[in-house]
Amino acid sequence: MRILILILIILLLYFLERISLKDCFRGFSYAIHPEKKCVYPGEEFRMDTVLENDKWLPMLFIKLYEYMPSAINVYKDDRSKAVLNEEYDQDTRVLVQSLYLLPHQKAKRSFQASLDQRGRYLLGKTRVRCGDLFGLRERTEAFAAEEELVVFPKAVPIDVIEPGFGGYLGSLSVRRFIMPDPILTAGFREYSGSEPQKDISWTETLRRNALMVKQYDYTAEQKASVIVDITGGSREEIEACYGIARSIIEYLEQRRIYYGFYTNAEMNPRIKGRAIVPDGIGRVHKESIMETLGRAVHTSFLSADTLLSRTFGHMDEMRSYIYITPHPEDKDTLIRQYERRLGTRIFTIRAADFTSQEDPS
Repeated sequence: MRILILILIILLLYFLERISLKDCFRGFSYAIHPEKKCVYPGEEFRMDTVLENDKWLPMLFIKLYEYMPSAINVYKDDRSKAVLNEEYDQDTRVLVQSLYLLPHQKAKRSFQASLDQRGRYLLGKTRVRCGDLFGLRERTEAFAAEEELVVFPKAVPIDVIEPGFGGYLGSLSVRRFIMPDPILTAGFREYSGSEPQKDISWTETLRRNALMVKQYDYTAEQKASVIVDITGGSREEIEACYGIARSIIEYLEQRRIYYGFYTNAEMNPRIKGRAIVPDGIGRVHKESIMETLGRAVHTSFLSADTLLSRTFGHMDEMRSYIYITPHPEDKDTLIRQYERRLGTRIFTIRAADFTSQEDPS
């Protein structure tokens, strides 16, 4: 009788061992979730790896090989057993973690990371090794839980740009008060003799028994168009274009100046409508443009002439134009042509001058 029971136990264990290997990945799922979708260069963020065993058998041996961008920095702490210890190729490194899962158990493993280089990164390509019930044999399977992370560009030193740029914006601000916008009437004052007759308010004159003229409010909002033209630039010069654009956008945000964004850079992936962001202001507007700069690659889909033509389609006398390009001297004739059409100066920034600038932000 004992021999029979022993044989049955051996057969049961053999059956369980075969089933555990055959159905090793049945009911198993893998996902990765970065804490944020967009980050600044060097900003630390949390990454969560979520694994689930949705079957009645335990998974006593699991080894994860998560393929990460080679530029990623992983910070170890007491809560994480993640080890970035294998190099796959020049663009990818492997994050290795070992664990086990009981029946119907979900586990989350977290680690802190950062990225220093601008761009769009894909996460979630993973290889999983799973052992049978007794650890005698193993199976390997690939998973692809695609998640993306966008890193904004590094800023260039704004103090180099600001003297000329601030003066350019200041000249438009002066024009605002030289040419008041007669839309809102703020009140009335006595006629001094220098005001045009059309400004006389006859209703108010009769009421007060003295010549009164309308006093207008200056309702025109100062606006800016930030134009990033990457044609004719090297990889380093194009990166400088994106960094300068970030600095200008932050400058405009601080001064509460509404701004739009235009570029001829292709996006990764190609997203229709990303090249033009209408006027706006605030955190959401700013981060929308910053994400566009993070996704931008080093190839263009429009010529400089077409880009400028589209940008200047809606002319506004109270608008400033900031044109960022690697070598504006190559487009001098084109710039002068549009300045004559606009009747105002275009503030031009030569990105090639900023290729050696360093900024840790």
